[in-house]
Amino acid sequence: MAALSNRLKSATLGFGITVAPLAIVAAAHLTFMPQIVAAMEGIDNNDQALAVSSLRMEWLATHSIVAAIFVIYWFITALFGRDQILRSRFSNNTLAFCVAAYLIVTLYYIFFRWNDGLKILCPLLGISDTDAPPFACDPQSSCGAFAYAAHQMIFLGLLGLVVPLIISLAVRIISSHRAYQRSDDPPQPLLE
Repeated sequence: MAALSNRLKSATLGFGITVAPLAIVAAAHLTFMPQIVAAMEGIDNNDQALAVSSLRMEWLATHSIVAAIFVIYWFITALFGRDQILRSRFSNNTLAFCVAAYLIVTLYYIFFRWNDGLKILCPLLGISDTDAPPFACDPQSSCGAFAYAAHQMIFLGLLGLVVPLIISLAVRIISSHRAYQRSDDPPQPLLE
């Protein structure tokens, strides 16, 4: 029971280290939501208050889901791992990559509207923003279609971050078991 208690303490420390940058960005994001909406949208105060309320609820749910994923990650690590659950360099780097990817997407959303921000790439890639198909229900320029498709790919990429997270979890548990076995093995006699 003492071993599980020690692993839970280590997992709590790991969770705190993992979620600290996310919590800072989430707090700043939710605090400055009125200024973000005012800068992006040209709407009056009533519509702005409604948009801020709606966006705060959406982003609070998003940040909460991400935090819950990390709670589950560290809880499973504490349950199935052994002594050294914090010392896997590969797992730590993979986990840092997942956190950084989520932070980058969150910061990008704070500073740019998704489709408008992605339209910045059109001149760099040589995609025209003026020619829309003449007979369409929802005519979009080539750049608009590119921005929409790129937005969908980024969203799917965020869902794909679950895969490196699962790999990190598996490697962390396996490496903690190996380290535990090495510490339990009696020293081997030297052959003469």
